[in-house]
Amino acid sequence: MGGPAIPVAVIAGFVLFFSWGIYWRGRALRTRGRRTRARCVATRTENGRTRLLVQFSVEEGSNRIEVGLFKWPPVSVGGTVEVVYDPQDLSNVLMPDDVGTGRVALLLALGSSLLLLLCVLAIVITFVG
Repeated sequence: MGGPAIPVAVIAGFVLFFSWGIYWRGRALRTRGRRTRARCVATRTENGRTRLLVQFSVEEGSNRIEVGLFKWPPVSVGGTVEVVYDPQDLSNVLMPDDVGTGRVALLLALGSSLLLLLCVLAIVITFVG
């Protein structure tokens, strides 16, 4: 079991790392996020998907950041959209529909951590005993 446990543990570690980060960034937006109107100042299209560069006011001044990957952007340059931002981390900005509940990311984090634990136990048992 030690042989296949090593690559499975590596994959579970990657899934845990990314899902935990997604969960915590989303949790920050759900608990202390603030909704505001943002003005679209530019767009960038790659592979048929568009990102919006939006600007909005914060206590320290203004913030510019890219949001979304849209097949059909909700606004064009000059239009306004609603965003949710974390006042403690101004790089954490999402469209309100993208915030979600965090359940999927949390379940992935818990499942991958359990799988990682089982793989580590299998590896230890293989090499020790």
